[in-house]
Amino acid sequence: MAKRVLRTKLCDMLGIEYPIVSAGMGPTLIGETTGAPVELVVAVSEAGGMGVLGGSGLSVEGLRDAIREIKSQTNKPYGVDLLLP
Repeated sequence: MAKRVLRTKLCDMLGIEYPIVSAGMGPTLIGETTGAPVELVVAVSEAGGMGVLGGSGLSVEGLRDAIREIKSQTNKPYGVDLLLP
């Protein structure tokens, strides 16, 4: 097994292998209505980082569906980024 080169307290706190946290990207200025797709969240988490789902622009049902989809594809840690008023 390869030796881990980079390990920080953040890794221990979040239960991840590498101190990499993806941005929970929301809608963009070019007209996209959703942020980082589920596939990106899963890929980052599976690679040992913390994948983050951008919840901005998603309906409650859309957010629920996205979280369920992530949970069905990985058992690794992930996060959800929400903008609250």
